[in-house]
Amino acid sequence: MVYNIKLSPIAESDLDSIVSYYHTLNPSTAKRYFREIFIKIRSLKDFPLIGRIVPECMDIYYDKYRELIYENYRIIYRIEADVIYIIRILDARMDMDFTIFGL
Repeated sequence: MVYNIKLSPIAESDLDSIVSYYHTLNPSTAKRYFREIFIKIRSLKDFPLIGRIVPECMDIYYDKYRELIYENYRIIYRIEADVIYIIRILDARMDMDFTIFGL
């Protein structure tokens, strides 16, 4: 099956914030983060179940939400039919709260 990938507006905003932050420190680091996060996201097209189940969601939503990890960031997504929705791209050091998923 061929999957399409869609970033939510808030995931796009998350990515913009990450790149902007690193750009102020070092533009080449910002480019690397952008490139590597997108490589991770693109890998979902071929291997949608590669991400682990989000531990904070296991009791309520079990396998509805999955995540990939890149450096200190969690790329949180869900699969619906042939579409992979990127929900958020968050700093892994944040306390997780279900409101981040829009629930």
